[in-house]
Amino acid sequence: MPPARAPAHIVSRFPALLDAARRGDERAWDHLYNWLAPQILGFLRSARITDAEDVLGEVFLEVAKRVDDFEGDHRGFRAWVFTIARARRVDEIRRRVRRREERFDTGEQAAVPAPIDVEAEALASVELDEMLGLLELLTDDQAEVFVLRALGGWTSREIAEITDRTTGSVEQLQHRATQSLRAILTRKETAAYSDHMP
Repeated sequence: MPPARAPAHIVSRFPALLDAARRGDERAWDHLYNWLAPQILGFLRSARITDAEDVLGEVFLEVAKRVDDFEGDHRGFRAWVFTIARARRVDEIRRRVRRREERFDTGEQAAVPAPIDVEAEALASVELDEMLGLLELLTDDQAEVFVLRALGGWTSREIAEITDRTTGSVEQLQHRATQSLRAILTRKETAAYSDHMP
């Protein structure tokens, strides 16, 4: 999956779009939302958040409330929105952990995780839904870093700033995530080949 790049009209018109959005211009907000919402939604879904669309709405509500505080260009804006989304993502993961602990404490059965989709034949051809299925097999930290790199196109240094990690730890997480996904896909390819052998 290629890194997401800002459309030309966002790059060339960003200062004007930002000013218009601050004045409450709905068309400006539509441009900013249509640019970033699919990326943010994929990032939230990578944490297996069941109501990711609702959380996406909360992210953009917070962006709208705090937009007057932002200073910078289109790349800085994108990083800022991802930082807000990451805070929401962490909150949702913590809530999920607390709910599981509460069910365990009360003797209730924890929810069964969604089945893992591992149909992709090669990492380069994995579509978003298939990638999210593969990410089920990674730790939350590995999945977060991998999605920011693969979906967001951030550098290790930028991911470190967004996630409050060191560049070295980001690169380690990315390396482990990539190794794990390649091993999974290799096993799937081998199994598929064996199934077709006479």
